[in-house]
Amino acid sequence: MMASMSRKARDTHRRHREERLERILQRHDRKGELRADLLGLSPIEFRYMQKKSSFEEIVRSRGFRNTYEFQRALFGKLRDELIQRGWTRQKIDQFVIARSARLN
Repeated sequence: MMASMSRKARDTHRRHREERLERILQRHDRKGELRADLLGLSPIEFRYMQKKSSFEEIVRSRGFRNTYEFQRALFGKLRDELIQRGWTRQKIDQFVIARSARLN
């Protein structure tokens, strides 16, 4: 019984994490430029591949072990992109904490 509850909690946590990532990408990577760059593709090639294959297949074909590994790399790239735009690490952390508190 306890094992199934923890599995349900893990699945819920994973779903919430994926929803947060989607909301962030809707704002900061609408055209798929960051994702495409991380995968070594042009945004046009990335959109074309999305129509033909699942996202997990694209990620694996481009050298990532799984989508979680890709998401970690994407968050790092997004953080670097925000720093280049003038955000401080402290401001990013405060934003993430404030957003996560509102989302939970």
